[in-house]
Amino acid sequence: MKALVLAAMLAAIPTAQSGAAAGVWTAEFNGKTFIKLELHTEGATLAGSINGGDIQVDDHGDLRQVGDLRTDARPIFDVKQQGATVTFSAKDDDDSDQFELRIGNDGHAELRLILTEAFKAELAANGVPAPKPFVLTRQSR
Repeated sequence: MKALVLAAMLAAIPTAQSGAAAGVWTAEFNGKTFIKLELHTEGATLAGSINGGDIQVDDHGDLRQVGDLRTDARPIFDVKQQGATVTFSAKDDDDSDQFELRIGNDGHAELRLILTEAFKAELAANGVPAPKPFVLTRQSR
């Protein structure tokens, strides 16, 4: 009986963690929403979409300017969650962007674009630093 209860508790862990990440997360700059990440549970896993606008950063990787959200959100895939960290990818034209979301206990999270070494080198060659992580806020339901 104890083994059955333990197995049931362990089976519920991924869903509980996924549920903690589920919701609508947004990032704003100067009052303008430039990222919208929607996460929901499908069974014991996360699924969703991401929508973002163009960004410009200063010499330190801090936001300088943001564009409007795109008219269509991109579905996310390869979603993996380990504790309070969710990684996922989203198709962007011919490429795929990879992201890492670190969820805090205060209704905020940090979203980081995971850059390939080749893309980091391309940015550096153009004098553009990698952007710092974006702070997202969970929207109330």
